[in-house]
Amino acid sequence: MSSRRALCLLASVIGLFMPVLLFAGQAGGFQATGIKISEPTATSVTIWTRLTRDEQRAPDDRPLPKLKVFDRNSGKELPLRDNGEYPGARVEIAFPAGSDLGSIRGAAVGAAGQVRVRYRVASGAMTWTESPWRAVDERADFTATFALASLQPGTRYEIVVEGRRVEAAPTTSVVSGGFVTAPAPGAAGSVSFCVMTCQQYEDRDRPDGFAIYPAMLGLRPDFFVNTGDAVYYDHGPVHALTVGLARYHWARMFSFSTLVDFHRQVGSYFMKDDHDTLTDDCHPDFSTGEFSFAEGVRTYREQTAPPNPAYRTIRWGRHLQIWMVEGREYRSTREQDSTHAPTIWGGEQIAWFERTMTESDATFRVLITPTPMVGPDRDAKDDNYANAGYGAEGERLRTFLAAQKNVLVITGDRHWQYVSVDPETKVEEWSVGAASDAHAGGWSENQPRAMHRFLRINHGGFLSGAVSATSDGASLRLRLHDTTGNVVFESTKTAAK
Repeated sequence: MSSRRALCLLASVIGLFMPVLLFAGQAGGFQATGIKISEPTATSVTIWTRLTRDEQRAPDDRPLPKLKVFDRNSGKELPLRDNGEYPGARVEIAFPAGSDLGSIRGAAVGAAGQVRVRYRVASGAMTWTESPWRAVDERADFTATFALASLQPGTRYEIVVEGRRVEAAPTTSVVSGGFVTAPAPGAAGSVSFCVMTCQQYEDRDRPDGFAIYPAMLGLRPDFFVNTGDAVYYDHGPVHALTVGLARYHWARMFSFSTLVDFHRQVGSYFMKDDHDTLTDDCHPDFSTGEFSFAEGVRTYREQTAPPNPAYRTIRWGRHLQIWMVEGREYRSTREQDSTHAPTIWGGEQIAWFERTMTESDATFRVLITPTPMVGPDRDAKDDNYANAGYGAEGERLRTFLAAQKNVLVITGDRHWQYVSVDPETKVEEWSVGAASDAHAGGWSENQPRAMHRFLRINHGGFLSGAVSATSDGASLRLRLHDTTGNVVFESTKTAAK
């Protein structure tokens, strides 16, 4: 049997039961940060991978570097602080003896090599479609993306992503997984999904990552949405003050086995917010150390493979359409805010949103936002449409949403779970909560306000949704879960024909 046929047979036997098979004894060509299955539609999907030097992330007993930040003009050392900006600062990184950016705690440094993707309908057929081998992009943190097109709607696929060091070398790593394509727009089948937000590395609740991932995976969602703050550049002992440190944040987070196992099996949509773009409440004119907002956008793109532009709408059959909006790139700057009405989405995105939602004939239309549309939020904040600083634009969008049928909002960003209804427009919003109990907080009022239909503080969790056809239309069941998957609140929406 040829080596190629033997590898095909091996991948078939492995299927979805073993997440990563590593062939020992060779350096490089590994996939310690796993794969991401991004942007599934009815006929396409993007497969992301990254080659690493080592088989696994550096262990947690490894040391961390020391960061020093200096004012470029005075030379004075600045204190490190959470949620801080260091515009124009100079950064010094002191690594412990024998360490570098690839061997500190949790590191999974990239490496040159080649990758390819093989895929097929998950029906037991032996025929695989395979891409050519391709070199990873060393300028983009040794990542590669593959656009799979002409897929069948509403179909489960198996995939195998292979890595090797150089051309004609033995395969060094194999990651197997699968995904579901969206049903065709006219198909009336059921659809399920999960939404989460805000995962901070230091607040994880398991040594191998977060309990929320196996809990979501147990629901077997058709797709998944991360609304932002997938990493926190400005928290913990190692702030991302350079592009290299920003990439380190992504590698240490997505090399956890709970994340690797989840993302090889579920198609995902990634949305960015402030902490995984640059700093807390950041605008396009921000910078921190030697890391700029523009570099933060580029780093996010290389790590998640979102579309361009980042705002998009996806149809999942007859009864569901989702909108995922971009909340950072089109914000007005501080200087612009002094002379013009502040904006979060920008005029072009707002026009696109209003046009596409008006044109949609989906039974349920769901807006997923990185920051709240309804709230309530804390009075001291001014970063979203629930805050006074963006009141005019927020009122316009809520009024528009109120004129639509069977529309609701799902939001990330807030570290507590709630369901609220805007007193003026009656727009309903669900906040999914933080990714762990340790990261929950921010809301200190124990008693719900009048607009709250549900309020849960000091605990993390996620949201799940399920759309089903009924005898006279369709239903949308929404649930808020704790981090282990237990349901803490649920509601079912019905829509007649």
